[in-house]
Amino acid sequence: MIKEEVVGYIEHRLKQAGAKHPIFTPAALEAIALRSQGWPRIINNLATTCLLYGAQLKKHMIDEDIVRMAAEEMGY
Repeated sequence: MIKEEVVGYIEHRLKQAGAKHPIFTPAALEAIALRSQGWPRIINNLATTCLLYGAQLKKHMIDEDIVRMAAEEMGY
């Protein structure tokens, strides 16, 4: 999967879940695409972990720092 496909995949999944506005910054989406290397399972796991970190930190947007923290925790 290329970066644009990863971004589209995440945005589609969020829309299906009922998201009404962007949750991930463009830099965060790019970081997920890079760290996941396009593997859907890794995209899902990493995005979910980012959402959990964001909720714990009371963030309204997931940024690349949260992606970095989640990826390091998960070993990606």
